[in-house]
Amino acid sequence: MNPLYRNLLARHKSSLKGALRMLPFRSRALGISKTVFVYEPPGMRNLTELHLLYLFRGHEREFINIDEDHTRQTTSIEELDELISSGQIPPVMAVMPGLTSIDTTRHSLGINMMGGTGEVRDGMGTGQFWDFLVDDLIPYIEARYKKKLRTGCRMASGFSLGGYTTALIATAFPGYLDHAGIYDGLIMFDNQIDIRTNELDKIWMDSPVLDSALGEVAERSVQSLSPWNPAELIQYADPVALEEMQETMFWIRAAAEDGLKGNHDRCKYMTELLRKNGIAAGFNRTPLHPKSAHDWHWNDRFLKLFLLNVFGG
Repeated sequence: MNPLYRNLLARHKSSLKGALRMLPFRSRALGISKTVFVYEPPGMRNLTELHLLYLFRGHEREFINIDEDHTRQTTSIEELDELISSGQIPPVMAVMPGLTSIDTTRHSLGINMMGGTGEVRDGMGTGQFWDFLVDDLIPYIEARYKKKLRTGCRMASGFSLGGYTTALIATAFPGYLDHAGIYDGLIMFDNQIDIRTNELDKIWMDSPVLDSALGEVAERSVQSLSPWNPAELIQYADPVALEEMQETMFWIRAAAEDGLKGNHDRCKYMTELLRKNGIAAGFNRTPLHPKSAHDWHWNDRFLKLFLLNVFGG
């Protein structure tokens, strides 16, 4: 076992009342095994009702790694475990799939990648990550925990690029999620036109960091990104798809600043777009806090707030 994984499991074995497990999941879509971490709440074996939460960012370790950045005192899963153990929310199972290369240098975004995927052993496989999520992982989780999940909520929460992935699940796989939480998500604008500059979005259209997922900058086009653009999926949805999207309630907050320090304007834009199209958005204010930043401390605070609001705590 990877030494980091061993340390992560050992930490949470002593800190949780529930259990953290590592699932070596074989994906037909990717053609490889992809590590997925699963948190099971206390008393899992005897539970008859369970809610399901997918957590998205990049690497599968991020929600359980205390050292992911310097701002953390606890991990996301330790926060979730405390909410459940203290009776503030009902039992929730969390699923944390990896969406990046093993070394985290290449991010799939959760889409079927349009750029190079590298070598098979780098953890990207075929690069068909959308198919991995909706054709492999979600059906597997639904089948494995079928009896316990029968009446439970389906939720997803994502931070940064994981916020984008959460928005994509809610719009390209409409009707599956009951609640979608997004903290400081890197949201696309309609037609990739940045509403602040009225020019092409420099991050989505010009950033070489996204070459693996979106193709090289010189070959990238607005049209190629359209099937993966939640804003466009909402804006141009047919009546049936829009009605399915309206079954999901969004909960969106952001860091207090934009630019290099956060995605405030993108999150505000998404909230307004949702409401314009009759899709519920649960928070009225975009900044999470006057001092909120694009880091794990604030994401974990958001996750707690998101779950308390979903369950009326």
